[in-house]
Amino acid sequence: DGKPLSAAARAALLAETGAQVFFSHELCARYFTYTDREGAAHFVLFDDAETLRQKVRLAQGLGIQTAFLMFPEISDLLPEL
Repeated sequence: DGKPLSAAARAALLAETGAQVFFSHELCARYFTYTDREGAAHFVLFDDAETLRQKVRLAQGLGIQTAFLMFPEISDLLPEL
């Protein structure tokens, strides 16, 4: 089960865990993995301004002309878009 993370919470988690961010070409998204203090593994998948741009370009190339984005989930990215 997933749960949403704000950009600030994601940045804090990255700083705390020292995880490295990777890019998935198949998902056109960024991700990282980490193990928490209890030993449970976690996978964090997220978009940034560049991955959203790539998804829009891909959609345009496929002839898709409309996209719906949830404002609360991308509001922090709007200045970069």
